[in-house]
Amino acid sequence: MTSLEPSPDLHAVLAAALDNHQTGRTIEAEQLYRQVLAQDPSDPTALYLLGLLAFETGRADEAAQLLESVVAIRPDHAQARLTLAQLRHWRGEHAAAIAGYRRALALAPDRAEAAVGLANVLREAGQAVQAIAEGEAAAAAFPRLAEAWMALGSARLAGGEPASAASAFEAAIALDPVRLAARTGLANARLAAGQAAAAEAAAAAALAIDPLCGNAWFLRGAALRALCRTDEAIAALERAVVLDPGRPAAHLDLGGLYAERGVAVAAEASLLAALALEPSSAEAHASLGAVYLRAGRKELAERHSRLALALDPALIAPHQTLASLLAGQGWSAEAKRHRDTAYAGRNLFVEPAPGPAMMVLMPITAEAGNTPVRDLMPRARVGRMRWVIEYATAEQIAQLPPYDVVFNAIGDVDLAGPTRAPMRRFLARCERPVLNPPAAIARTRRDRLPALLAGLPGVVVPRARRLSATVIRRHGLAGAVERSGLAPPLLLRPAGAHGGRGLSRVESVDELRAPPAGDLYATAYCDYRSRDGLYRKYRVIYVDRRPYPYHLAISPDWLVHYESAGMDAHAERRAEEERFVDEPFAAIGPSAMEAIAAIGVRMDLDYAGIDFAVLDDGRVLVFEANATMLAHAEEPDGPFAYKNPAVAEISGAFERLLAAEADQPQSES
Repeated sequence: MTSLEPSPDLHAVLAAALDNHQTGRTIEAEQLYRQVLAQDPSDPTALYLLGLLAFETGRADEAAQLLESVVAIRPDHAQARLTLAQLRHWRGEHAAAIAGYRRALALAPDRAEAAVGLANVLREAGQAVQAIAEGEAAAAAFPRLAEAWMALGSARLAGGEPASAASAFEAAIALDPVRLAARTGLANARLAAGQAAAAEAAAAAALAIDPLCGNAWFLRGAALRALCRTDEAIAALERAVVLDPGRPAAHLDLGGLYAERGVAVAAEASLLAALALEPSSAEAHASLGAVYLRAGRKELAERHSRLALALDPALIAPHQTLASLLAGQGWSAEAKRHRDTAYAGRNLFVEPAPGPAMMVLMPITAEAGNTPVRDLMPRARVGRMRWVIEYATAEQIAQLPPYDVVFNAIGDVDLAGPTRAPMRRFLARCERPVLNPPAAIARTRRDRLPALLAGLPGVVVPRARRLSATVIRRHGLAGAVERSGLAPPLLLRPAGAHGGRGLSRVESVDELRAPPAGDLYATAYCDYRSRDGLYRKYRVIYVDRRPYPYHLAISPDWLVHYESAGMDAHAERRAEEERFVDEPFAAIGPSAMEAIAAIGVRMDLDYAGIDFAVLDDGRVLVFEANATMLAHAEEPDGPFAYKNPAVAEISGAFERLLAAEADQPQSES
């Protein structure tokens, strides 16, 4: 039988088959379709319906063969062409799907599925301009169809038109208020447009429809992160990875937030989960490298940073990590190469606050020794422009975006050398207030500090000398120390080193062996052990020359570092620290606090810190005082949460100082 129309008997069989098909009895339906085809192998209706059933039951190859047979027999069979295009679309065969949708539309311009499918597959194929055109055509032809507006919104978003994409998604929502994909599409568009608050509202509306939508939780977390509501963002992303554990971006974003919070273990776990799902994620490797660097796991930091650059040589973060690692290993030329690659042509990083706020221009250096500002200038309330100024050109200096106040974050004079010339050029034309000007920073160099603080009652500043590498090579270390006028016991440290890196204590001339290359500081050692045999190192932060207590580390070792002092294992030491941050005058005595206050006035910096001990006679022994001091918030439920009110007071005082300076009238050029 060759007729394209079924016989009367086959009509009844097809009707029964279709009834079984529509009611979910697929086995019976297939048997009846095949019964028709046994009598008429070229029956287009049976071929089409059997192809459709095969598609619906996951037999894609068989479905494609059957549908291709239909269009070979009936080239004008619009529905068969549409279904075949949808099959090819589903299989990712974009070119064939595009051609199929176009042919279906030519045969049946009123088929909305073809118009919508064409716009969507063009977007997925990366043809954004054509996708937008077809999306606009679909929305014009079917203005009451939410799917058409959603296709247009998705195409515009892919084409870099987030504002108009949001309008299309809003049109879809107006037609179908409970359509979840339209709500999440709107959230995505608002995020891309930089409208974080509107994105968060759209994601919240999606969650009102489906509280278990992992995509909505992910988008809400991204919006909250942009709003700098970090704790809420972490909670949202934690929910997202539970509901949708296969989304690499959710693990990546969560790992980044954990890293910002300083929760290294959780950050590592999330970033490794992202890499397990997407091993080629350069961003995940880069973030892991930074996490491992902060944790002191140098081999892993280098490995993941190099993997990141192998995947994406243009990323900045792995270059920064490798520069820090290589500089610490003495590979200064290699470190500079990575810094140059990271910052040449892209040395200004604008980080606006979520709402109206002052903008702070922050000159920084690519080297270490910048003032830590994570909790000093919270992103939620203070906009900032981090400017790696040694890479500044004259043109850039003349064309900086608007800012309200300058905070010079180059806190270590030893590492400020490459910044001096561009900083001079900038300051010569700067018309806004400048906090921590370079000249004031320069006075805090280790060997200059004794003279700066000389004569202050109750203050002991050990003598210090800078030993140049040239003098050390010429006379040897012992000879250089002797020429400096110092004698053991001494502390020796590389110039520009922080965190105790390279610090050593020598008790006799015999211990003065060859040091690493570079200048050294030699400082007279003063025993500061307390009567109980422990060593105490206090830190106070100065804001606008006023002292604010920050922390106390207590250790049995003379080289006291807060991280290695074991404070978490000693409740009595934490209790003593808490007394200091709560009531410093009672903890160390009025005379010591008066000396600390006098030091802040003498330093004359807008932001600085001091590490010191209190000797048995009540005098203050100064270890260092400069603008590189860190003050960061602790975990809210952690053992050191008692420090957070002190950190909040420091941050609040600094914000008030910034605001007062930002309100100053523009100076005349």
